[in-house]
Amino acid sequence: MSAGDGGPFARVKGAARRLADMAQGTAAISSAWQRALRDRAISPTRYLAPLVKRAAGVGDPPVNSTPKRVVYARGGMKLVRFEPAVRRFRTPILFVYSLINRYYILDFLPGRSLIEFMTNQGFDVYAIDWGTPGPVEQDLTWDDLLGGFVEAAKRWVLKISGADDLTMYGYCMGGTMALAAAALYPQGVRNFVAQATPVDFKHGGIFTTWTDPEFFDVDAMVDAYGNVPIDLMEAGFSMMAPVQRISKWFEVFRRLEDREFVTNFLAMEHWAADNVPFPGEVYRQYIKDCYQENNFFEGRMVVGRRRVDLGAIACPLLVLVAVNDTIAPPASSEALLGAVTSADKTLLRFPVGHIGLSTSSKGPKVIWPRVAGWLGEHSEPWPAA
Repeated sequence: MSAGDGGPFARVKGAARRLADMAQGTAAISSAWQRALRDRAISPTRYLAPLVKRAAGVGDPPVNSTPKRVVYARGGMKLVRFEPAVRRFRTPILFVYSLINRYYILDFLPGRSLIEFMTNQGFDVYAIDWGTPGPVEQDLTWDDLLGGFVEAAKRWVLKISGADDLTMYGYCMGGTMALAAAALYPQGVRNFVAQATPVDFKHGGIFTTWTDPEFFDVDAMVDAYGNVPIDLMEAGFSMMAPVQRISKWFEVFRRLEDREFVTNFLAMEHWAADNVPFPGEVYRQYIKDCYQENNFFEGRMVVGRRRVDLGAIACPLLVLVAVNDTIAPPASSEALLGAVTSADKTLLRFPVGHIGLSTSSKGPKVIWPRVAGWLGEHSEPWPAA
């Protein structure tokens, strides 16, 4: 049997070629990693991603690709609208995401985009893009963010959508901010969805340990830097899984033939490396009132001379928990159910991690249909033509 017939010789030759390719890939990763170390880069993505794209024959991942337009801007903040092709609900959704990363984790990839899914269900969807904080933003306060930016975004959503009220949908630290906004300014909030939102910071996991005031002087950091630099934020997240920083790249090289896996991987790395500085004064109060003193949950946090009382939230509430979440542990998120006065409260738990609620393959099949079902039951329908 000849080599061309696919006999033993051909199989040995093919195995040898794969081993050679793997060796070359390993060497390329090692070289790129060394460059990242020399440059003292926290994230190796910009060094390694070009190797993966070239080896797998894929382009830049199409993140944040759902059609949209900016409908309002205030300073660096933009309000982005994702309009449905066929609107089925008058009640719009306003997504409030964290100040730490970019909001487009909610519009991850086509087919794996929570925002795309909700627009396809007929919801008029909006999201706050916080932009990139600079020197002007370092003196922003929680009162500026909530009473200024979030309230302005809420008013514009209601004006543009033609609705009387909306669903406020908070995710991660954005959920913490949105809860404070809903407690202080409940008018116009018909429903609230808290996705992977830390609430009781006594159960804040590793971040509560790291920010212990005995070891972490937040005043010294903010006084020294103003806005918290990107590298410091990235370093904290990298410390959660230091070995995985490099091992995951070897895994993607082993799966180069799986283009969907590679694209999803590159999209996640692109988003994770696309961090922004954290506004200094907002960060100072966030660390103190949430992680260090738990004032947010225990009703002692003061914003604009007003106390944040989660008991002021009485609208229908949906709490989404990722069972494997290390950023917003389940106990931290589920504590919200006992803090509000809402009579209509629903808890949904899913076997994913913090980011998996927005990017997992379970999203469009298992998670989002249940969320959309709850939203549909709690939203005003759009008048039939």
